[in-house]
Amino acid sequence: MENIRPNMFSNIPQRYVGTKRADSLFFIKVQVASTDYKVQIKEHLVNNCGIRSKAVDKWFQAVTVATGFTAVEVENFYYILTCAHLFEYFYSAEIKVDCDKLNSWFNILIICQHYESDMIANHPNLYADPSNDPRFYSPARIIKLDQSKDLMLLKVSKRYLYGNHTMQLCQMPHPVLSLATVKPRPADDIMLVSWPPCRKDSVITGQLVARDRVYGQLTQYLSKGYSMHLVELNVVGGAGCSGAPVLSHQAAVIGLYHGRIESLGYAVSAADIYEFCLGAHQL
Repeated sequence: MENIRPNMFSNIPQRYVGTKRADSLFFIKVQVASTDYKVQIKEHLVNNCGIRSKAVDKWFQAVTVATGFTAVEVENFYYILTCAHLFEYFYSAEIKVDCDKLNSWFNILIICQHYESDMIANHPNLYADPSNDPRFYSPARIIKLDQSKDLMLLKVSKRYLYGNHTMQLCQMPHPVLSLATVKPRPADDIMLVSWPPCRKDSVITGQLVARDRVYGQLTQYLSKGYSMHLVELNVVGGAGCSGAPVLSHQAAVIGLYHGRIESLGYAVSAADIYEFCLGAHQL
């Protein structure tokens, strides 16, 4: 399988791309660090960000999750790329997000593929009741966030990355996903590899519709001030797919899944990702 270099998707290339890149994915979950912080967070969102009180209460009750993938590996750390809109209430075109406050107010929790596979093997009823979560998550911190591009970089220490249910450290590799060096073309085959809640290894295949859209072409909802270049897709991910890599048939990243607008999916371009990740290992 390692010698296969497919030029279009079929069953074999799908397995090649999906399997080769699955170990690079992480499930990301955000929780308020302490109930004492809820008052501070609510006051901040209502008074500084213009979010309605009822909307904040509803957000507290929801489970905030996303997919992430290895963007950089340096010595004892992984740098995981995901979407900034996990914290979309905290910023707008006029309001700059405060990462120090986010790191203080929230626990950013991750698990890797190897940990989840071990949990499946040792907890036969793991998915019977998703509200009863027996997992031990590894901690991560925000080290960089660009709200205008919907990109966020998390730093995770290998010393706290669990590999199984006994909390032994993961010894398996989590390879860096390489960015595509050639711009994709309309009608090129693509694959969205994501980790929605309780559904790791979720794969959707489709085609690229257009390779360079901007937000004003797609919607009149411009209050977030997004300025990234978007890759337009004929595939749409569900809850938890945001932050997932969109891959070419050569298993290179052509975008990071941003979300759905009307009937199509959109991903932040590889060019924006490259610019965002420059110098990340020095943070």
